[in-house]
Amino acid sequence: MQRKRYTLEFKEQILKEVREVGNAAQVARRHGIVPKV
Repeated sequence: MQRKRYTLEFKEQILKEVREVGNAAQVARRHGIVPKV
């Protein structure tokens, strides 16, 4: 299985959303990515 690469802008947007929402798993599901610890 090949890893997907995300742009820096996408990563920054995800981190911003996580800070606002306070739930990384919820934001990850919304964007179709796997939350890894």
